[in-house]
Amino acid sequence: MNDLSSAIAARSRLVINVEADDRTVLFPDGKFLTHIAVSEDADGGVRLDAVFLFNETRLDTRLAVLDLDDARDFARALLDAVFQGRTQHVLSDVARIAVIFNPNGFVLKFGEERALKELFIASPAIVRLSQGLLRMVDRVSALPPH
Repeated sequence: MNDLSSAIAARSRLVINVEADDRTVLFPDGKFLTHIAVSEDADGGVRLDAVFLFNETRLDTRLAVLDLDDARDFARALLDAVFQGRTQHVLSDVARIAVIFNPNGFVLKFGEERALKELFIASPAIVRLSQGLLRMVDRVSALPPH
């Protein structure tokens, strides 16, 4: 076990449940979400998981796993999309995320082509998601107590 894994294991696991509204839907599967769970990934990044209203088909809940820089950039892109009213992108070696502005809400696109997931989400929920991401980035970035 490396030092990072030891530090993560020693720290209590925090899951931030970002409340969605009744217009938060994941496609291509057409699953409504009640929450988005933001947590620390085993590799020291930030993980986003969907909490579905129904999931009889046992769809994988993972939306994205981001390193800290990508998570911080994603949170910023969410707020930029809200305040500037235009589409934003987070592109890195690992992350492929588009935040598409629409008059009635936003579409978050995770991944590419066959692995593409589209999350339709409204303005209040997108601000809460940004807040949850930044809170988790702050926690993961903090030095472990002595």
